[in-house]
Amino acid sequence: MMRKIHYHSDCTFFAGCENMLVNFWSSPMLRSQFEVSFSYRDSVRYTEGLNRRIPVDFPVYPLKFLDFSDPAIFPGQWPILAKRGVLLCLRLVLTPPLLCYEIWTLRCLFLRIHPDIVHINSGGYPAALSTRVAVIAARLAKIQAIVMIVNNQAVDYTRPSRWLGYPMDRLIALSTSRFVTGSTAAARQLKKVLQLNEVKCLALHNGITLRQPTESQDETRKRLGLDKFDGVIFGVVAILRPNKGHQVLLEAMVKLMGAAKAPNIKILIEGNGPLCKNLQEFVANNKLSGHCIFVGNEENIMNFMSFLDVLILPSIDHEDFPNVILEAMGVGKPVIASNLAGIPEQIIDGETGLLVAPRDIDQLAAAITKLSFDEQLRVRMGQAGLQRFKKYFTAEVAVKNYMPFYQSLIKA
Repeated sequence: MMRKIHYHSDCTFFAGCENMLVNFWSSPMLRSQFEVSFSYRDSVRYTEGLNRRIPVDFPVYPLKFLDFSDPAIFPGQWPILAKRGVLLCLRLVLTPPLLCYEIWTLRCLFLRIHPDIVHINSGGYPAALSTRVAVIAARLAKIQAIVMIVNNQAVDYTRPSRWLGYPMDRLIALSTSRFVTGSTAAARQLKKVLQLNEVKCLALHNGITLRQPTESQDETRKRLGLDKFDGVIFGVVAILRPNKGHQVLLEAMVKLMGAAKAPNIKILIEGNGPLCKNLQEFVANNKLSGHCIFVGNEENIMNFMSFLDVLILPSIDHEDFPNVILEAMGVGKPVIASNLAGIPEQIIDGETGLLVAPRDIDQLAAAITKLSFDEQLRVRMGQAGLQRFKKYFTAEVAVKNYMPFYQSLIKA
């Protein structure tokens, strides 16, 4: 008789932190040993992403849970402060009954499925309410093994908004069998915040399955209007919000373009987000339009990634183990990235890429300059990154690393 694993997630869309779920569900190794099922907070956007990423051939349970964390639920042009104020009031009033309803709903589901392991996929900590509630519901349903995955740096209690969450945090810490993070840096932070011992928290690196490009590099280059450009192409793949560090990169570009020997480069900025207009204005005001190009959202990111010479990820905080770095390594591209959170566990500085201090404009400008003028170094780093990716960061390797962990939970 096969063992059962039930996966639960709560995310507004099928984000990068969901990639490991696809790895599990697509793995012949795992599926030969476990029956799988999945529950999530129902939304059109998440369901579309789920169906786009994998053929669903296992039981799936979309749950009608409300979400009062996203200001976008308000129609019209409400001021953002008004939205946040109303959301805060709604959370204070409605969280207790929602908590009871979600615990009851998930407990009933777990009693019906009766899995050996409940695997809760969380973007960070504290996570969405239903992922924390799933721990309590699983404990009430007397599930043998309860695992919570934390895919980002846990938030501590320095902010007053976290103080009220302390009692639930203690309950979650006591009720969860094991916590798993994607990096040792995230594990250190989670242990500190939740006061966990060494046995309670484990770091297992995530892996990815590379999507296939649908264009040749020449086709992508021509589509983006760079077929006649003979310089070095750098790219950023990230949502345009403050923590991704686009502003730091643009300020580094101002410094570079003012140098006596400016490199012949283009910076392609992929993605969209709340800072888009501000960043575009900065580029125009500082006469960077000939060097920095906003390309919007690429339908197939591997088309974009494959034709770059170098990937840059200048994040300043709220980062852990970015999939975009693994994707770049998987197609043999060197990476310039911030020395932050789990990123040093991906990139070997000076071998597969260059690490720079977060917010350090001078270091970032120097790293861009170094790779701009040294083609052999770019090739050497890209090849080293590809070998490192194949050895440590494929989906197959990641699932293989999880299998003994799952087995240990069942035997415990």
